[in-house]
Amino acid sequence: IFMFAYMPMGGLVVAFKKFNFSDGIWGSPWVGLENFKFLFASADTTWRMIRNTVGYYLIFTITGTVCNVALAIALNECRLKRFSKISQTMMILPTFISWIAVTYIVKALLDGNNGMINHIMASLGMEEISWYTEPKYWPVILTIVNLWKNIGYGSILYLSALAGMDQEVFEAAELDGASKWQKIRYITLPMLTSMISIMLLMGLGGIMTSNTGLFYQVTKNVGALYPTTQTIDSYVMNALTGGSSNFGMTAAVTFFQSVIGCIMVVIANLLVRRWDPDKSLF
Repeated sequence: IFMFAYMPMGGLVVAFKKFNFSDGIWGSPWVGLENFKFLFASADTTWRMIRNTVGYYLIFTITGTVCNVALAIALNECRLKRFSKISQTMMILPTFISWIAVTYIVKALLDGNNGMINHIMASLGMEEISWYTEPKYWPVILTIVNLWKNIGYGSILYLSALAGMDQEVFEAAELDGASKWQKIRYITLPMLTSMISIMLLMGLGGIMTSNTGLFYQVTKNVGALYPTTQTIDSYVMNALTGGSSNFGMTAAVTFFQSVIGCIMVVIANLLVRRWDPDKSLF
């Protein structure tokens, strides 16, 4: 923990320097907050990036939590254990598919000329859609892709929590005449709240970050989609691939994201601890 979590913090000084390899981290010239100006160069672009980054975080967190919990409960309640294990294995497989492969899968579905979805729409007499020039559809598309890739792995955490629950509570409820839905509503979900709270608190640290593979590669970095797909990370990635190698700039952006994430975790944890100390992180 000391080597991989605390020692690298010394490198944060790069965010305030014009880094070059010949002088090294400590010898590079100091530029103060100059690197942070890149992130706030344009008010419209900055607002759009922050709005998209935070907005997608909220969408992914809400939909992911609901689907992960629902899937974990469904697999746990399934009486056909062999079917449950096979289903769980199949749903975990997308986690190990690279974002490059996911990009080609999405392209095969949405490509304007040869896309499967457009072929189906044309066969039904519907008007084809140029998906890669219409930004309004991409919040839904990215949400579906994110769920498809991560829901299997995310459900494992809640499934493990369900496996550790005291079964005597369920047996007592069944003797009292509780139905399956009543046991889920009044026993399973309340017992999962601690796990859900911890996962949400830990996830808050990444509120200002986003998956570059999803927002840069899957969207193919098409400029027409920027209004609904450009996030802070994809903006920095686009700047670096455009010929810039400013490590100070990327360090500044990462520093900004980390500070905001840390503040959010601390504030949210204080609120949770005031509401229920047992569900807080610290």
